[in-house]
Amino acid sequence: MVQQPHYKDEIDWQDLVKKPEMLFGYSYIYVLAVLVGIGLLYVWNLNTINKNAVNPTVLQDSTALIKDIPLQSPRLIPPVDIMKAGVSSPELIKKGRELFKANCTTCHGDNGQGDGPSASMLNPKPRNFHSVDSWKNGSKVTQIYKTLEEGIPGGGMASYNYMSPEERFALIHYIRTFARNQPNDSLSALKRLDATYQLSKGMDVAGQIPIKKALSLIQKEHASEATRIQETALQIPASNNSGADLLNSVSIDENKVVTSVTHMKKGVKSVDDFIKIVSADPIRSGFKPSVIRLSTNEWTKIYHYIFSVVQ
Repeated sequence: MVQQPHYKDEIDWQDLVKKPEMLFGYSYIYVLAVLVGIGLLYVWNLNTINKNAVNPTVLQDSTALIKDIPLQSPRLIPPVDIMKAGVSSPELIKKGRELFKANCTTCHGDNGQGDGPSASMLNPKPRNFHSVDSWKNGSKVTQIYKTLEEGIPGGGMASYNYMSPEERFALIHYIRTFARNQPNDSLSALKRLDATYQLSKGMDVAGQIPIKKALSLIQKEHASEATRIQETALQIPASNNSGADLLNSVSIDENKVVTSVTHMKKGVKSVDDFIKIVSADPIRSGFKPSVIRLSTNEWTKIYHYIFSVVQ
């Protein structure tokens, strides 16, 4: 009797785990190969994918963003009566109109609409004075004065502190004529402005030069001082007096000696002061350690000689 093959009525999932090809047949091998191929292709192009995902940027040279302080001559700012200057008058408006034409029309336009010849090159755009909305500091007299005094950092509005306070008040009153319903300042607000900028007292403003120019002058001054010290040091060995001979015998570096003495001149009033400073650290001052064994008479000879040479 031939035995018929036995077929299971249900799928044995344990067998599928051990032999997954039973579910897919030979197609399982092709699917696996395709997945492996896709994975290898992705890994191979990973660097290219990352490069294309990040937009290239060019970093600006940060040194070009540093703005030096401007050259400014010393000047006396005359006092101003803020109770008069803070209130509009025909005289102030007339003066402000002339100041506006000379200083503001390039950006803000002849009619104050922010459409001057340079407006298209500025970001943010110059203010339209015909609108009372969205002022950075506000459109009150005291608020516009703050803007003219300090400028607006990060914006296109520069400081107008080169103008006198009276000129700034005149300019403010003219600017405020472009729009109606301008907010007014209280008496206390005007007094606070006066206290903040010392308007009723006036101010003596010191001059200033750009930092780069100052550094250049300092370098030249130090270079000339170093040259003078070297020339002085070269003169020391040429002398034949006893002070020069003593100095040569106890010196390690004559240039350093001259430099040290030049720096200590203001603090040394006597031979004793000179002995204390040099003995505390002879090598640092350019002397040999043996200098501390000199007699008082020898110290005195060196002191008078070196301070007569170093002017």
